[in-house]
Amino acid sequence: MQQQRFIILFEDARFWIILFFIIRLYGITNPPLDPASAYRQCDVLMIARNFFEGDSNIFYPRVDLAGNKEGIVGVEFPFYNYLIYLTSLLFGYSHWYGRLINLIFTSLGTYFFYKSSSRFFGNKAGLYSTILLLITGWFSYSRVTLPDTFAASLCMIALHFAFNYFEDKRITDLVIFTAIALLGCLSKISAASLLTVLLIPMLNAGLGWKQKLGLSFSAGIILLIVCLWYFYWVPYLNSIGISNHFFMGIPFTEGAQQIFNNLPLALKKIYDSPMKYSGFIVFLFSIAIVSIQKKTIPLLAFLIPFTAFLIFVFKSGFAFYINGYYFVMFLPSMTLITGYGISLLNSKTLQIALLIIIGVENIANQVHVFSVSKPSLPFQNLESILNQSHVNQNDLIAINCSDYHNPIPMYMAHRKGWNLPNDYLLNEENRKSLKSEGCKYILVFKKHFSEDVILPLDLVYNSDVFKIYKL
Repeated sequence: MQQQRFIILFEDARFWIILFFIIRLYGITNPPLDPASAYRQCDVLMIARNFFEGDSNIFYPRVDLAGNKEGIVGVEFPFYNYLIYLTSLLFGYSHWYGRLINLIFTSLGTYFFYKSSSRFFGNKAGLYSTILLLITGWFSYSRVTLPDTFAASLCMIALHFAFNYFEDKRITDLVIFTAIALLGCLSKISAASLLTVLLIPMLNAGLGWKQKLGLSFSAGIILLIVCLWYFYWVPYLNSIGISNHFFMGIPFTEGAQQIFNNLPLALKKIYDSPMKYSGFIVFLFSIAIVSIQKKTIPLLAFLIPFTAFLIFVFKSGFAFYINGYYFVMFLPSMTLITGYGISLLNSKTLQIALLIIIGVENIANQVHVFSVSKPSLPFQNLESILNQSHVNQNDLIAINCSDYHNPIPMYMAHRKGWNLPNDYLLNEENRKSLKSEGCKYILVFKKHFSEDVILPLDLVYNSDVFKIYKL
């Protein structure tokens, strides 16, 4: 009897979702300096902190990289950032709220992913697909302050209500779908690729025309508002604030050329990053067995969202293969067909063995996310060092940084100012110009850039990692 209870527990997707929720709580309060996602996390948190410390108007997100200007910037609709801000109103600001909020929403998204996949493909396929999602690339990126997994989760939750609407014809379900899907697509426009799976029931002759009309109307509302934000409001914000801070992609032809010119790197984001090598091999096997058995619906459930995401791949170009987290948008459909393929095997022992092999390889390659990357270690004490050096909170600073848009140093400094290249700071006239604009200190990192800047200014702090000059 006891053994049977354990079997029932292990075959319950909620057990695995809760288990992995608890596991990923480890290190939840770590600074946002994880490998491969620190840049994006600090960007999200910088906007959230400015809502808390400055203007809380959600339509005017701000960053700290505009010198003495306001720092208004066009980005994804900052719903996620605003949740961090609202949480901070209750408990005071802390960066790790972003991690926890994402972990909560991605766990909910995983649960609704299970409900949808098991609804159409059976409990076993739903369970295996859910476990695969939890143990593959979702494992690490669902616990960091990242809008991608957050937005994908909203869309997976929304799909559940769309399927409810098709079955029960309740307008309430359609309204809930519209609201959640809209927030998902606004939070990250590429999350819309997950919603394209709805083309399958929409092309089904058995679905009533009223349901098709209702969903079409809903899709029209979502499309209109998303386009207004990304293609009207974001350019407007860029025109009055910092232009080009948010990457809006490049022309398709240019993006496609970059992808094909760097095809090995781009392909690695498909065969390695999402599910590692063992997962990709089983994924290919699943595609083969599903095709041989002519299981059209699960095949389409993978192909349609994946093909839709390729549009964003070619629009992104180089960004797809240099950023580690872009794959999260097609990972749900990838794990869905892989879990379905495993469920078709006759041997339960083989099914479990494959899940264990995939899990061991994937998690072993992701355990490093529970600690701060070594190159980023100095950043975690930067704010306290500036405080100890009597650099006031409102003092504008300049940081030697090759990337003007890099939010990491300024966010960790908890100051406002400029990211500037070494050669700019070495020029005396440029320093005079900075001083006239209100800059009071220059922060120079020694080890993170090729040249150690030596300036003819008063040195107020010096360590092996950086110097602080008074301008």
